[in-house]
Amino acid sequence: MDTTISERPLEPLAPSIEHQAVTPAALAECIAGRTYARLTAYFDGWPERSLMGPHSRAVLYTLARMLRPEAVAEVGTLHAGTSEVLARALWENGTGELHTADPFGADRCPQIIATWPPELHAVTQFQPVNSMAFWVDLARRRVPLGLVLVDGNHDYEFALYDLQMAARLLRPGGVVVMDNSDQTGPFEAARAFLAMNPAWRELGNAIATHDATDPFNDKRASLPNTAFVLLQSPSLLSIGALPWSTGTMPTASAWARGLELDLPPQRIAGQLHYRVFVRAFADHNRWVGEVATKGAIRIKMEGGKRSIIHQFPWPLGFEVPTRFPEAVCNVEIDLAWQADADSPPLMLSSPPFAF
Repeated sequence: MDTTISERPLEPLAPSIEHQAVTPAALAECIAGRTYARLTAYFDGWPERSLMGPHSRAVLYTLARMLRPEAVAEVGTLHAGTSEVLARALWENGTGELHTADPFGADRCPQIIATWPPELHAVTQFQPVNSMAFWVDLARRRVPLGLVLVDGNHDYEFALYDLQMAARLLRPGGVVVMDNSDQTGPFEAARAFLAMNPAWRELGNAIATHDATDPFNDKRASLPNTAFVLLQSPSLLSIGALPWSTGTMPTASAWARGLELDLPPQRIAGQLHYRVFVRAFADHNRWVGEVATKGAIRIKMEGGKRSIIHQFPWPLGFEVPTRFPEAVCNVEIDLAWQADADSPPLMLSSPPFAF
């Protein structure tokens, strides 16, 4: 396979873009600035293997500079052109790793990445797997994502799955970029996701201004000259009537005695329903243990932050047989908020913790 590329030396491209919270105003200010204009010129026609336009590449570079993420995830490596844009931004940041996956790129992508400057492929992890395996691996390793590019299978069901998994792993204030907003699958997945997660917001107004009489508008996008929908996670964890789950979290033992909740200042009243699972797996999953409990906590706050230590009526768990010293244990916490009349969703400063 031909992997010849027009190499460019590493150089800081956007030193004036500071580490900052991504807000609509801050992003608009960056895009209106001279640095962004230089980025679009730099990325005009390069990397040659990237199928995105110069503005899309410049937006991704700008977001990576603003967020300074510990980790970036990309679904859909293809020819690794956009991957290189992201890797260069992380190099300029001086920190962060790029995780990228393409189930059809096992022979193609590593050869291309190997042609990059060593500093770039040192911060890039490529996986020749589908997005389900990719997300499972990132979740298992608890990779702290700050920026995600979803550019894989554009069918609605696939796009929605990728978006939901990205949201589960994204840090507060992080950004998910859905590419190909001109196509039905990614755009409708973004619309459905926002409807289910009202605490999230679009950095733009493509969804808010969607016209049902023009369902195939190929100009809709969060930002001009792109085909992006930009979605941002809330700075706090929002719990509403729709049940929310931590997913499985590794633990040292198969025991939990209660929940710890960290609540920021807010005015709320209602019942917080919970369900907690404790599980253990051993002997190649031929031995499995599981117990669960559920309950509710009455919460009323009139401002001021608060920590809640809630003990279960009895310890939840079991002893793993000593013949399985390598057993894998985990806990999963489900929450749902039943708000009193006129009360908003419950906000948590961080995910709940089982002790």
